[in-house]
Amino acid sequence: MDERAVVECPHHGHRVDHADPDAWNRAKAEVWRNPYPGASPEACIAALDEIARGIGDTCPEC
Repeated sequence: MDERAVVECPHHGHRVDHADPDAWNRAKAEVWRNPYPGASPEACIAALDEIARGIGDTCPEC
């Protein structure tokens, strides 16, 4: 995944959406071109979408 799509809270370690839609688009393009072994590109995109829905844009402890 593009390292700019998700960042880590420096204080608590929670993953936080960096609010960079271009980074998510680059990550999706990459898994479409190079899906995880044994997975279809569609399944990889669905997994990224699920991850994106589960990550907030703020740290829950900050």
